[in-house]
Amino acid sequence: MSDGQTIRRAPLRVVVIAASWQERASLQALVEANPALEFLGSAPDAEKLVDCLAGSMPDVVVTDIAPEASDALKTLLELSPVSPSLVLLSDDPDSDWIFDALPADAVAILPRNAMPAEIVVSIEAVAAGLCVLTPDILARLLAETRPSRQKGSGEPFEALTLREIEVLAMLADGLGNKEIARHLDISDNTVKFHLSSIFGKLGATNRTEAVMLGMRHGFIMV
Repeated sequence: MSDGQTIRRAPLRVVVIAASWQERASLQALVEANPALEFLGSAPDAEKLVDCLAGSMPDVVVTDIAPEASDALKTLLELSPVSPSLVLLSDDPDSDWIFDALPADAVAILPRNAMPAEIVVSIEAVAAGLCVLTPDILARLLAETRPSRQKGSGEPFEALTLREIEVLAMLADGLGNKEIARHLDISDNTVKFHLSSIFGKLGATNRTEAVMLGMRHGFIMV
């Protein structure tokens, strides 16, 4: 500014969801030690956290919830028209459930043993609208979104995952991406990831060909 004054930004409001009280305490101390961050509260699950927030909405949610508990997180995200960004800490950051979290406005996916500095940098990154991914997850994303190539007639097909078979069966029923997403309770982007993987494994170039090849190789029956 021309008068020499600097703009002072408000601290980023951060909440913590973690099953272990030790983990919650550790993450709380990490947030409170950084003047650029403001700790709003913590809880073992999203429902309990909503009760203690008293209407205050965070900018960033730091969570280590297990995949089967991910529905609880939606409770918090649906309360505000502007969803908080996510920093996910996981023992298995390469699992399929991770990809259902990716369509958030901004997300960081870190191993549970990430260094404190990595967590702080990730909080600031997602608040700025960026995504933070480990090299393994990034490599998987790039592989699944790569254009598929037709396989030779003698080349073996890679087995589809159970979720990919579900998506392929819905393709055979004539469902579109949004309908598949609704039936499986996943995002449109996650459907696209699965379709890209299916096309690549089967060597298909379109949805009709994927269904035909899926039937031919016994992945689905119509």
